[in-house]
Amino acid sequence: MKTKKRTLKEYMEMDYPFIVAPFHEDSFNGYRAFLIDLPAVESIGITPEEALADLNNAKKEWLAFAIEKGLVIPEPETYFLPTMKYSGRITLRIPKTLHRQAAERALLDGVSLNSYLNEAIQRGMIRANS
Repeated sequence: MKTKKRTLKEYMEMDYPFIVAPFHEDSFNGYRAFLIDLPAVESIGITPEEALADLNNAKKEWLAFAIEKGLVIPEPETYFLPTMKYSGRITLRIPKTLHRQAAERALLDGVSLNSYLNEAIQRGMIRANS
């Protein structure tokens, strides 16, 4: 991907998609904010708002460094999550033993393997977001 050389001001005006998510490390419990297209740009804070507020400063510092060093700076992608289309179907390769264990648990629970895995993923997502 070839990118046009831009000024720091031009890059700062671009809307890079970001994510703010819970972050736990050692004794710190807070939030991490990062730019999807610039993975080196991130910040943490006690609250989501604090992490997001610091993200803009991190973005500016990293962009200035990248411009000075002549690094390739990707432009924001337009296909990020809100505009992506999801079919609801995924192909997943797992070890045979895990496949067997999941199939057995589904059978014991009286549900299809698909239903069992859907529920397991939902439980994992809820746990990850709490």
